[in-house]
Amino acid sequence: MTRRRRKTAGRKPTYGAATRLARLVHELRERPNGWSFEAIEEELRITERTLARYLEACRRELVDHRGHPLLEVVRRGERRFVRLAEPRSGPATTDYEVLALFFTLRLARVLEGTVFEAVNRDLWDKMLKTVPATARRRLENADRKFYALPHLPKSYTHMEDELDVVLRALIDQTRLVIDYGGVVGEGRTHDFDPYSLVEHRGGLYLLGHSAHYRKIIWLAIDRIRAVRPKLDEDRLKIRFAYPKTFDPARHTNGTFGIVDGESTRVELAIQNEETESYLRARHLHATQRFFSGGDGRTHLEVRVRGTTELANWILSASPWVEVLHPPELRAEIARRAAATTALYAAPRRRTGRARSTVGRRKPRTARTGG
Repeated sequence: MTRRRRKTAGRKPTYGAATRLARLVHELRERPNGWSFEAIEEELRITERTLARYLEACRRELVDHRGHPLLEVVRRGERRFVRLAEPRSGPATTDYEVLALFFTLRLARVLEGTVFEAVNRDLWDKMLKTVPATARRRLENADRKFYALPHLPKSYTHMEDELDVVLRALIDQTRLVIDYGGVVGEGRTHDFDPYSLVEHRGGLYLLGHSAHYRKIIWLAIDRIRAVRPKLDEDRLKIRFAYPKTFDPARHTNGTFGIVDGESTRVELAIQNEETESYLRARHLHATQRFFSGGDGRTHLEVRVRGTTELANWILSASPWVEVLHPPELRAEIARRAAATTALYAAPRRRTGRARSTVGRRKPRTARTGG
């Protein structure tokens, strides 16, 4: 005769914990980069101790057919994140493939301190585990064998949360509300459909459609003061249809960077062979053309949309290049060069700013005879 189990006395079961666990797992499907402990506790309105208990239960019970947990906790600096665990089996990766990936990640130094760097680091660690043990020693010192030195990259270490919101909106094609500041603090709020995240000269820019301007514009990520998803009346994220005809290359085709303007033919005279060799080794613009000028110098011609960024580059290349055409650009360069000359030719003047005296020795008072 089969014994019947006695019912154990206890409190009446509730479904609150199960509901919160279901929400946690569901949200992780939408967050491939992970969900921070702080954000989970705030969203589910639980304590850190309760979250730890949930994760321990998931580690024991929520496993795949091999017994491997479906959730994992990763650290990024001092912060902890929960994410769906990656499959543990896969094809082996060669050491050459891993090194190629490592160098590619090194080139993305502008992403240091952001969620992208954390994802890249995780990808590197996962690929490293698939390399046969016999070849793993060849990967030692990779961080010193492959190195990239970016030119004046912007810092985004303080914008991890904003970048995470932007990244998820790009993937999910959801509208954003962006509080955007201008160069000196002015700005406005945009209902914004993000189309592309673009790296340009050490900075990140968001290219998309602004409802305010009713056209596609550029937004510098470092000038975003706040960003959040746009919600409808039911508090659901608003999705947008990604334009079939959109191509980010069209918005940079012809420009010397990302600042647009009127199409202009620019002709420069190169002053010496060293500068010519330097410029020929670089791709300045898709329309660049070198030819011999009637003045005995090599000339460089480009046709650009907008000359704002080109003027900055010309000044950085002075005095080894000279603007011959158009006359408006030549006059602008001359004015800015003259202002620079006047700045350095004038005697140095004290400013009205207070100077710190920390660490300075107090000057001695001169003694007089007596």
